[in-house]
Amino acid sequence: MCTALSLLTFNKEHLFGRNMDLEYTFGQTPVVVPRNYEYTSKVSGEKKQIKYAVVGMASVTDNFPLFAEAINEEGLGCAGLNFPDAYWEEGAKEGMENMPPYELILWITGNFASLEELRPYLDKINLVAIPFSEKLPLPTLHWMVTDKTGKAIVIEVTKKDGFKVYENKVGVMTNAPAFDWHTTNLRQYMNATPVQPTSANWSDLELTPLGSATGGIGLPGDFSSPSRFVRVAFLRAQILMEDIKDDGIIEFFHILNNVAMVKGSVITKDGKDEITQYSSCMNLEKGLYYYKTYNNNQVNMVDMHKEDLDSGEIKIFPYNDTQVVNTLN
Repeated sequence: MCTALSLLTFNKEHLFGRNMDLEYTFGQTPVVVPRNYEYTSKVSGEKKQIKYAVVGMASVTDNFPLFAEAINEEGLGCAGLNFPDAYWEEGAKEGMENMPPYELILWITGNFASLEELRPYLDKINLVAIPFSEKLPLPTLHWMVTDKTGKAIVIEVTKKDGFKVYENKVGVMTNAPAFDWHTTNLRQYMNATPVQPTSANWSDLELTPLGSATGGIGLPGDFSSPSRFVRVAFLRAQILMEDIKDDGIIEFFHILNNVAMVKGSVITKDGKDEITQYSSCMNLEKGLYYYKTYNNNQVNMVDMHKEDLDSGEIKIFPYNDTQVVNTLN
């Protein structure tokens, strides 16, 4: 369970991020991967070097960043969200770019500067069912990719439909069903509005609103994937930006807060408590990675451009998960 979002600020900067909803932590921590970083392909065994420096949230295992979401220095971003219908091929295919699904975010952000540059290579991707290790099973994912143009796509691979790329004109992604189902489902909520409705006459009775905020009656309030998609798509479409410092970051986190899972609100089929472990927001123009955690509402930030981006070593930053309080007296 997760929610991804892109957003344009008042000053025309592009933000991209997500809620990470899980019943466990996965060793996540902010990382910067510099341009000269090399890794070994799990499929071919070949050494690969990335072209662009990358910043994001990852679990670093055996010196490899298993990214949940990331952006590169050129402003191309990618996030992977849970997608139970995902399907991976059993083996490599000749003439294709073969990789396991957990390498895709690094491959996209490490090698391409924009969606336009990436698009011709999408048809060459073959995602192979090779686990990272015996302790790490294959993930089930689909991906949202966006850049500084504000355009976005969704990548999904299923056994039924194969490799699909969807235009994402709403700037939102959640989980199952498939992305095209979610966009069709939005038509059910076309009458939702932030504007207060006027009175209406039913027979001889005049009906007036019971209070403010009644224009949005009917918007779903639960934490299911379809409901979160609708709610965030509505808020993104209606958001009002102001010319004040960090307004985009403020509004971005407010939208994600609207679909964040609190303890006890979502219990998995295994009886575990699913919560929003963290929320992230990335500035595509400036290479800034912001995050806050379930236990710490303070916003933390990593500026990739303050690091040595010509290095070959991953830089790991603290995952600050203890509440910080600003004491006034």
